[in-house]
Amino acid sequence: MPVAKYYHAGMKIFPILATMLAAGLAMAEPPVPAVQQPVQADVMTMTQDARCKQVVVTCLINGQPMRMMLDTGATHTVLHEESAESLKDARWIDTSRMLFRGNSAQRPRLLVANLLAGPAESAEHPFMVMNLGAVRSMMVEKIDGILGMDILRAVPFTFDLRKNEFYWGIPQDAQLTPLYAEADGTGRVIVQGKCGEQTVRMLLDTGSSVTRVVASEWTPGEGAEVGARMGNIDESMGIRLMEGKPGDLELGAGVVAMGITPLLCDARDVPMLGMDALQGLVLVHVPSEETPHGIFLIAQ
Repeated sequence: MPVAKYYHAGMKIFPILATMLAAGLAMAEPPVPAVQQPVQADVMTMTQDARCKQVVVTCLINGQPMRMMLDTGATHTVLHEESAESLKDARWIDTSRMLFRGNSAQRPRLLVANLLAGPAESAEHPFMVMNLGAVRSMMVEKIDGILGMDILRAVPFTFDLRKNEFYWGIPQDAQLTPLYAEADGTGRVIVQGKCGEQTVRMLLDTGSSVTRVVASEWTPGEGAEVGARMGNIDESMGIRLMEGKPGDLELGAGVVAMGITPLLCDARDVPMLGMDALQGLVLVHVPSEETPHGIFLIAQ
């Protein structure tokens, strides 16, 4: 297996909590009292991992600093099991009578703690607890967990890949247009990009460093076979995939990701719009009461 050309830190194996039979926890966001902050930490500064290019921010969980990756492709916020075990005053939930669904081989545990993520505070926030070892191995600096759409949908944030600036809030100098997108029913976002006359459907996935599309939707066609290093929660592995020939992908009116070379998959896989396709663009999220995931805007 040759050295991997791509790194991918999220194959969308985060489970969706389907049925909760144990008493004492509601997934609906509770009223948000102030969170105590006994530890001084920079919770506003976002950084980008030098290898995988995912965006990471320090959060406070029960007042303890935790490095969390921002992942629009994850339905729920997840903590690495070692980080969760070190957390003080967490309330663990009995999951023995809970039904989970998803494509992870792991059965998650569940805890409840106070979360401060940038400007967002959530008291008694539910955290999935899983072994994120494979995801962590893909990164230069190890993360403690993943911020999913259950918290990200409530806060504005900007990924400005023109200037390599990442921050909570909305830019003042960008001409923004709506991303071609719709909700998928779980709080995540499905992008409907255009490659020529062909519509290309992909999960908006800032937890993925590479874009992956269904081969039949990529009109430039197949290029070379390449080695890819894939990392999900359960395992990290090297595989061989076909790379699409370079092509342009319109993501919003007049906003085009130019010359991208996605990995090609079949219809059984999950196609994803990753961080590579956002290079040179600006992605902005604005909370909205009218949609479960908020509004995503894009600029060139």
